Amino acid sequence: MIPPTIDPKTPSPGERLVFDRLAADQAHPDWIVLHSQDVARHRSQMEGEIDFLIIAPGLGVLVLEVKGARSLSRKDGLWFWGRSTKGTARSPFNQASEAMHSVRDRVVKRHGYLKNVLFWSAACLPFIRFADQSEEWEPWQVIDKTKFDQQPIGECIESVLQQARERAAELRLPWFKAAAAAAEPTPRQCDEIKQMLRPDYEIPESPKARSKRIDAEILRYTEAEFRALDAMRVMPRVVFDGPAGTGKTLLALEAARRGRAAGRRVLLLCYNHALAEWLREQAAGFADSTTISDHMVRVAGIPAGSPLFKADGFWDKLLPQLAFDGLIEHPNTHDELIVDEAQDVLRSQFLDVLDLSLDGGLREGCWHMFGDFVHQAIYDSVDLDGFCCDQGGACAVYELDENCRNSPAVAALACAGGGIAGGYASVLRADEGESDQPEVHFWRSTEQQQELLCAALEDLRAAGFKGPQVTILSTRNDTVCVASTLTEQPWNDRLAPLARPGPNGRVFDLHSGKTCYVTVHSFKGLESRAVVLTDIEGLSTPLERDLFYIGATRAKQRLIVLAHESLRGTLQ
Repeated sequence: MIPPTIDPKTPSPGERLVFDRLAADQAHPDWIVLHSQDVARHRSQMEGEIDFLIIAPGLGVLVLEVKGARSLSRKDGLWFWGRSTKGTARSPFNQASEAMHSVRDRVVKRHGYLKNVLFWSAACLPFIRFADQSEEWEPWQVIDKTKFDQQPIGECIESVLQQARERAAELRLPWFKAAAAAAEPTPRQCDEIKQMLRPDYEIPESPKARSKRIDAEILRYTEAEFRALDAMRVMPRVVFDGPAGTGKTLLALEAARRGRAAGRRVLLLCYNHALAEWLREQAAGFADSTTISDHMVRVAGIPAGSPLFKADGFWDKLLPQLAFDGLIEHPNTHDELIVDEAQDVLRSQFLDVLDLSLDGGLREGCWHMFGDFVHQAIYDSVDLDGFCCDQGGACAVYELDENCRNSPAVAALACAGGGIAGGYASVLRADEGESDQPEVHFWRSTEQQQELLCAALEDLRAAGFKGPQVTILSTRNDTVCVASTLTEQPWNDRLAPLARPGPNGRVFDLHSGKTCYVTVHSFKGLESRAVVLTDIEGLSTPLERDLFYIGATRAKQRLIVLAHESLRGTLQ
């Protein structure tokens, strides 16, 4: 029975009864019955429908028209069913015959070797005793209430097809060769007819289409979070605090866009160079976007390639002081300050520079801070409550708690591995099946982790993820992470570090066209369609748990974790 159950909305009680009888028939286990078969290319109308199409090995194909009315009259060539006052000139035999010939034409046109298979038609009237004779149909083409009640439905259909074969041979129909068709349709031919008329198939969503849909979904959910900016629009100083995936980076961009639209000169800062490069591309035209370190180099007036960059303690001690001195000597303020990944930037050594970079300073100026001050503060950031108090209490904190980026399964694993209880108030996206389930694989040695990484990358490639759509994240630096050890082909051509040496430190190439590997630290604030999180060796310290959480939540679609065997009990 295809489908195996009848649609409960099927209006005809006759069809429902015939379906149940056919489904219960155990005498013909090799028959194939198609219910409600559409006929797109009908002989005499735009389209048609077959109530039942029965494919019986060694007998033929029967198109069965079922009429579930409990009364029938015929007048002036019109058929009136039940209480209907509207007659039709088409008899059930004519309906079945036209549909049958339409189907046979299509089958034989596509598969000429099926031309000897018998196709015939009949009508079933399970609630009416019908003994009328006419030149328009054969008596044995009718299965009325008498036959339906006295014989199993399978025997009724078998009788129709047997007599149809005899009639076709008697008429010497040119397409029916009795000797050749003696065993037709064969079981294989039955399957071929079924596959042509009602094929089984699976049309998966293409990787490109799914990626676009997920991007649009994430953007839609994130744009809904713009209500946070709307709610705080009258507040000049706001901290937006929320865990990973709550849309903070896109909110920061939207805040910058709104600030520029209001006529303000906007400074958009973050800590990571990779994130800054992405923000610079996105904010071009409406914000001065850079890292806090590059901003300090600029206001301090330090030229590229200066030996100062190699001095001990330059970035955390000397540079902030030089930047402070530069701003005192040459004031250069912006009308609005926006900081993404603010938990990394709001560090005591940077606060004076931020203060001097903003018109009105941190206490009276216009600023918006976006960060995760609980689960992603892996550096020595300031206490959020203390920072807000230092601003004279004239700033607000807005809590973000809806995950817009990750699937529920990825979010759950990230929180569990990160030791985060409670997680999110809600995860807006839905799991869509196996493809959304994170994978965790365990290794005992470097060689085993190399094999697992190669297998993961090949699986992602086979699933349609192109090179730059996959990011390999590690808790180790680029020179000792497992990805850096894959130096033979094809990996030598496919993989590249995200960072390369530059005149003032490292430069991040977001458009290499390759699968990049990078530390979790350096990828904060960014996201990737697929993430392979490698070199996970422990989850016992707060830093280890935070790095696991940060790395796992970078994944928009696929997450694969490669962890040491000692963590099997914990992660499973």
